[in-house]
Amino acid sequence: MKEAIVLGSAGLIIALNGYIGHHYPPSGLMGTPLVLGISSVIIVMGLGKGRSILKSIFLVICAVFNDYLIRTYAGGIHDSEGFAWISRYFIYGLIVSYLVLILGLFNSKDKAGKRIIALCIFPVATGLYLFIR
Repeated sequence: MKEAIVLGSAGLIIALNGYIGHHYPPSGLMGTPLVLGISSVIIVMGLGKGRSILKSIFLVICAVFNDYLIRTYAGGIHDSEGFAWISRYFIYGLIVSYLVLILGLFNSKDKAGKRIIALCIFPVATGLYLFIR
């Protein structure tokens, strides 16, 4: 139940950014790092001091969901410049999310192996997503 509330709260913030991006396109694009940072803090702090791997998976899901909403509804993919804008701010948001994950895992009660796996899941999964899109 706690996981659903945390993921729902983060998803609501991302959906709000998608809505803002649809009606005010530059704001949604440029707000991506801030939105991913806020949703990352909600996920990392909301899930407590354990569940490192779940935190990493939830962060990837939120980042992909935000990128989908920005690409689909905020526009900017009509030309190469808009595509570069979306990609740049998405990368900035990924960096912020990864830093929040690293800082959150310092406080984790999980074993070192689970923390290392969690730190590896995030860049590998987002790298695969960037390669596929």
